[in-house]
Amino acid sequence: MKRRNKQLLVENEYVKELLAVLKENPSPSGKDFAEMIAHVGELENRLAEAVEELKTMRQELQQVQNRSLKAVLQKSCKSLENNISNMRQKLAELKDHIIEGCQKALSAFKERGTSALDGLSRFFHVKPMLEGIRKAIDNSIRIDDNAVSKIQTLSAEYHQAGRHLKNMGRALVGKEPVAEVKSPGRLSKVIAAPYKADRACMTAAQKSIEKAIDSVTRLQESAERRPSVLRAMQENGEKVQPPAKKAVPAVSKAER
Repeated sequence: MKRRNKQLLVENEYVKELLAVLKENPSPSGKDFAEMIAHVGELENRLAEAVEELKTMRQELQQVQNRSLKAVLQKSCKSLENNISNMRQKLAELKDHIIEGCQKALSAFKERGTSALDGLSRFFHVKPMLEGIRKAIDNSIRIDDNAVSKIQTLSAEYHQAGRHLKNMGRALVGKEPVAEVKSPGRLSKVIAAPYKADRACMTAAQKSIEKAIDSVTRLQESAERRPSVLRAMQENGEKVQPPAKKAVPAVSKAER
């Protein structure tokens, strides 16, 4: 398995160099590229937070005594582990691809100058990678929602059963039954907390990935528009050129 790149993307020497070149040579493509790098950086931070929440989740899971609930949460925790591992791998591949694209863009810039920066998107075919990460994020959000729902449902059932037992005891001593249902206990809130925190991380990551995809889309559209502009300029140039003079046929001596 390929070793993950643990260095933050924005700290990579080639990324920093290309950003500096684009800053010195402002263009819409440069702005969109810088925004994409920033949003991928946000994604790195959110994923790091999710890894920490997963650690908390495992710790809280040890406190669960209810076997049914514990089995459900162990399954959801395992699913999140696999999904986060998948996202980390995809993110590492994305970063490697971006760094490689930066190297190629810089080489082209050193060979041809600023003209090489036109159509910058040809060095960064990352949209499918970003969309793959987005699907993994959506999956994590679904896992978190299902886990919180199960915790709330099983906790309510547990309290309901407890109320019935309590009322049986009250009936034996001639007391009125308790009608109200208690809200989920402190333990269920503690158990649900890391799932809710992870969901918040994934929701923030979802926004970052959407913005990164928008930046890449604008980068591609900018590259597609430029050939059209050049073609229009060429066509207009041809129109303003004076028409070519018609050749006058030579008259032979016999016809004079």
